[in-house]
Amino acid sequence: MTSDHSSIGRLAVRNTVWLTLFSYTGQFIAFGATIILTRLLGPEVFGIFAIGMFWTGLLALRAKFGLTQAGIRQPELNGELLGSYYGLDLAISGTSLVLGVLAAILLPQLGYAPQVSSVVVVMMIAEVLPALVNPLGLALEKELQLSRLTLTYLLSTTISYGLAIILALAGAGLWSLLVMNLVNVILGMTGTYLICRWRLPHVFHLRWQFKRTMAQHLIKQGLPSGLANMGAANIVSQYDNFLIGTLVSTTTLGYYDRAFRLSQWPNILLTQVLSRVGFVTFARVQGDLSRLTHAMRLSLWSLTTLGVPIALVLFFGAAEIVAILYGPAWVVSSFFVRFLAVYTLFTPLISLAGSLAYAVGNVRMTVWITAVQVITILIVATLLTLVFGAVGTMFGVGITVMVGFAVSALYIFRRLPLSARSVFGAPLIAIIIASLLTLFVMSRPGWNDLTALVRLIIIGGTAAGGYLISLLGLQPGETIERVRYLVRTFRGSKSG
Repeated sequence: MTSDHSSIGRLAVRNTVWLTLFSYTGQFIAFGATIILTRLLGPEVFGIFAIGMFWTGLLALRAKFGLTQAGIRQPELNGELLGSYYGLDLAISGTSLVLGVLAAILLPQLGYAPQVSSVVVVMMIAEVLPALVNPLGLALEKELQLSRLTLTYLLSTTISYGLAIILALAGAGLWSLLVMNLVNVILGMTGTYLICRWRLPHVFHLRWQFKRTMAQHLIKQGLPSGLANMGAANIVSQYDNFLIGTLVSTTTLGYYDRAFRLSQWPNILLTQVLSRVGFVTFARVQGDLSRLTHAMRLSLWSLTTLGVPIALVLFFGAAEIVAILYGPAWVVSSFFVRFLAVYTLFTPLISLAGSLAYAVGNVRMTVWITAVQVITILIVATLLTLVFGAVGTMFGVGITVMVGFAVSALYIFRRLPLSARSVFGAPLIAIIIASLLTLFVMSRPGWNDLTALVRLIIIGGTAAGGYLISLLGLQPGETIERVRYLVRTFRGSKSG
């Protein structure tokens, strides 16, 4: 048993490290390509794409059934699981495609630009195509082959972004984004097939069978989580796009969308990695409270250690970042970045709480965490948007995030023997110290005379550097011990 737990720990840590490395590399490439595309394409293009993605996400059914999460929770990888999963996936994806085509026909009648329909059709195709190889991806994830999958996505992302830049330079406009996503999906599918053929060849020799009882079991287990994910992905995360794109303008949505993407750096670079690995790890040790608590403690420590510094730099350096990356034409986005960056300090814990709840079988909590956010954003954000426009939307999102954070924190600290003070005490003090130091430096005479790049470098040193140094000073033993633990576990040491 100890050997098995050690193996799981090594797999989890190694996957986290490699996923983080590949994710950082992929996002670095994506950031660079996005900067070029943002300078080549105007806010109207990104606004149309964003509102089209809202409708695509709303009508895409597969994620709403939670099939992948349900499949991972099954005790055995066999032909019955893969065949049942495959049959359900194809049927649901085909239905989604039909809904997307119908929506593309109806949206112009509701006042949307014709280009929005093009986005819905193309992106729905990109959404349903992976159903052809999804059982192979399920097998790889179930066997914790996550790092290799992420490497494949890194390569496909690099190629697709390069193609998008070429198309944008050629004047393709919106279609540069659409073709990019299609190519990315096709290359990712190819990589999934090849990796599964290499790492799990026995999967191809299993007799895949569709069993009604297994299909019903997958739906019963996955639907609550899927509906919760639907709420998180399509309402909580994208309803603000719908409000601005529908009630304000697609141009304003373009500015807001670029700001939102910048503010999501901590989430993209860290939260998605930890949530993905965390869910599989939590599921494997769900019956061992001490190991489950340890896994959550490490996840929270990673978030507060690595995610907070990025958010601080985004908050204090919003104007400089937008000016350097996007140019003066996008200065409107800097206002949104500053406030949206604050919200990213709270969203990671919401993701971890959802992963924990579903991994231990508490599907009601996953639904509840999402439900309170959905209700809040539908009521509060809509009212604020009607009164204050896009600014009201932004503050509505903030209130929604705080509600979700409160519910998630309450669940985690009641479910596990952890205290909020031990988790958040030192990071909160470090945030205050770093913020005061940064504000002091920014108030010095001659600050505005410096170039944007120089100001951003200084902000990085005072905000991110000040936070990390303060955190180390507040809890030196704990920080050093956890870094050593991660290194030992990654190397495969059985000691500690």
